Amino acid sequence: MPRAKKFGHQKRRLIRKKTSVCVVRGKCDVSSSKKKIEKSKGYFDYEDNFSAESQSRFVIIDLNMLNDIFNNIAKCRYCDRSFCFDVAENKSSRRGLASSISATCKYCGSSHGSMTSNSVPAGYEVNLRFVYGMRCIGIGKSAAQTFCALMNLPPPPAKFEKDCIRQFLMRWKLLHHVQWLAALMKLLLQTKTIRT
Repeated sequence: MPRAKKFGHQKRRLIRKKTSVCVVRGKCDVSSSKKKIEKSKGYFDYEDNFSAESQSRFVIIDLNMLNDIFNNIAKCRYCDRSFCFDVAENKSSRRGLASSISATCKYCGSSHGSMTSNSVPAGYEVNLRFVYGMRCIGIGKSAAQTFCALMNLPPPPAKFEKDCIRQFLMRWKLLHHVQWLAALMKLLLQTKTIRT
């Protein structure tokens, strides 16, 4: 039987136009991501500029950039010098993504520190929002660890483990009670102590 393919002969291909006609409300040079964002504007609150007084918002910021901002704007209230601040994170005070940041004057040694997130009854707000966001997206602890490692963030909160164990135990207890009640009903029906 001869070969099905002949070598040396190229297959002729149809060359299509590489330009496409875009007729979506007269916006031809708009990316699909921008269209999705515009479509979802009713669901989310997008603001270009926001103030800290309106509500708590979270921003990922480099500590070196924060140090530059402090040095360019602020003066030490005790020694009245500028360009004197060192902004540092206290790594022993990390609580998931929330940590303690302090600004210390190089000359007089005065310092002021604060946590990077508000405290709520169940922990810190940034941790709760992070865990809730990861769960809403549909990914869990391993994806959160990968994200934090790639973004050079502190490790994610241990909230994933506690909630997973709690849910497992609750489901196990429910299953145990249902099986126990089913066995009890079967025993009572066999001994005919319950009339059907």
